[in-house]
Amino acid sequence: MHRLDLFPDKELIELYRRVFSSSHGLNVLSHMLYDLGVFLEITDGAEDVTLKNYGNRLMKILSGGEPSQLNIEEFAKRLMKQPIPKSKEN
Repeated sequence: MHRLDLFPDKELIELYRRVFSSSHGLNVLSHMLYDLGVFLEITDGAEDVTLKNYGNRLMKILSGGEPSQLNIEEFAKRLMKQPIPKSKEN
């Protein structure tokens, strides 16, 4: 297990990127980041802040360092271009 205070090495960053680089992986990552509250303004609630911090850590790992505003904007643009899945009939 990796300690959270240590940044992953190049090999682990490449593994993260490989996992999330497919279209399915990007969809899962998008879902995770939204669930973790990365794109929300969260100012209170220890659990919500902790989840958002973990989402930000994932972004940091995937970008190989501190994610820039440009990286986040490009990621958000890519998400917005994805087709919305059809709702399942009950």
